[in-house]
Formats: sequence, structure tokens, C-alpha cells
Amino acid sequence: MIGMLAGLHAPGRIAGHVMIGPSPCYINEGDYVGGFTREDVDSLLDTLESNYLGWASNMAPVIMGAPERPELAEELNQSFCRTDPDIARDFARATFLSDNRADLPKLQEPVLIIQSTEDFIAPLSVGEYMHRHLQRSTLRLVDNVGHCPHLSAPSASSAT
Repeated sequence: MIGMLAGLHAPGRIAGHVMIGPSPCYINEGDYVGGFTREDVDSLLDTLESNYLGWASNMAPVIMGAPERPELAEELNQSFCRTDPDIARDFARATFLSDNRADLPKLQEPVLIIQSTEDFIAPLSVGEYMHRHLQRSTLRLVDNVGHCPHLSAPSASSAT
């Protein structure tokens, strides 16, 4: 969403966007299914605040998916562990509490949405929602479990 916001801020500076597992809003609201309740997000943020390393080790496998390749989850966990917990907390708060749904129709540049078929963080319904609300979008599904198909299924992601 950061790229989209940058594109809206300076129209024409970005020729097009590739969004991997994007979400304009992670919280379910009305008919919109973002994947989490507000209580889920609050709990996730509380855990991140009180036990960052525990959060990292529990969330890395969920985010990565690819259970047949545990080394990918471990690599993501190590990346989390190298991150300043205060910065990670602020990033997570900004990410999981943002709502950019109203911005989607404003984007004029073409968008390629790459969406895993099974993504716990940004479910398929979110990719479909974005495709319906972005004027010039293409939605490509990657047969993959996890939020990082570019890491766990790079060949399938690049073929889109």
C-alpha cells in the first residue's frame, strides 16, 4: 500500500505497481473480509509489544507458509529478530490498523496483484476486493500457502 500511496501523492512518477499479497485493510468490517477482527489485531499487537521474540517465532511460519520448507520460516524469523522491536511494533501497528480502501479507486496506474491461493494474512477475498476496486488491475493467483509467494513459490510468482 505504501507504493500506492506514493503513486497517489505524485501521479505519473510510478508507471505501474506490482502488489504481492496486498491488503488495503486487515480488519473485517461489514461485508468486507480483511482476515482479522479488531480483537485479533489488538491481540497480535499486544503480543508483539510484550514478547517480540515469541511473536516472531510464532508468526514467521504462519506468514511464510511453505511447511515443506521450514528453512524459509526460520530465515524470516531471523530477519524479524534482527529488526528493532520498536520499529517492528510501529510498522505492525501502522500496517494492521490502516484502512486504505477509499484510496483504491483513485489509483490510475496499472496494478498487477499477485495473490496466494491460501494466505492467512491477506485472504483471497482481499485480492478479489482489490481487483474489483482498482481501475486497471490484473489479479494473478499463485497456488501457494503463505503470504510470501515471491519467496516460497518464486517460479510460480514470476510466471504470472
